[in-house]
Amino acid sequence: MKSILILIVTISMLTSCQESPEFKFEKNGVSFTSPSGWAITEEESFEDGSYYLSIEKDGFDSSGIITITWVSDSLSLDDSIEIHKDELKSNIIYKNANLTFEPILNNKFNKISSHSSRFKFKLLGLKHEGILHSFHGGNRTYIILKQEAVEDKIKNKLGFKTIEESFIIE
Repeated sequence: MKSILILIVTISMLTSCQESPEFKFEKNGVSFTSPSGWAITEEESFEDGSYYLSIEKDGFDSSGIITITWVSDSLSLDDSIEIHKDELKSNIIYKNANLTFEPILNNKFNKISSHSSRFKFKLLGLKHEGILHSFHGGNRTYIILKQEAVEDKIKNKLGFKTIEESFIIE
């Protein structure tokens, strides 16, 4: 009995530590490649045509996360960033993390012209950085949040690059 229990625990640990495979995300005219080692952790479609997706780097101590949100309205790019900033500021995770934002600037996400604002915070003593991108495509406004611990930048670089460079709106 004891050896069966040990075998079950070992198999569970090995299967839970496997890297997520690369996959192609395609939904509502949006597509991109999620690299191996990254997985969708949240996905929600709303009745008004809005959509939310969260992709995170695998691993207990990984910090890479990218969220993709779109709404069926053409909001001002700066307004959509300000709304997202307010949501972050009111989120309990960021409340005591010294969250700061840089001014909104013109930028690009992949080859798509965007407005963006970089941000920084400190969570459990660990420095994090991120960026919010907002852009229009079709009749939608998109907002992309990308964040990571500073110490994980090298580990996350290829994953973020793969997602961004493969991102297409039809």
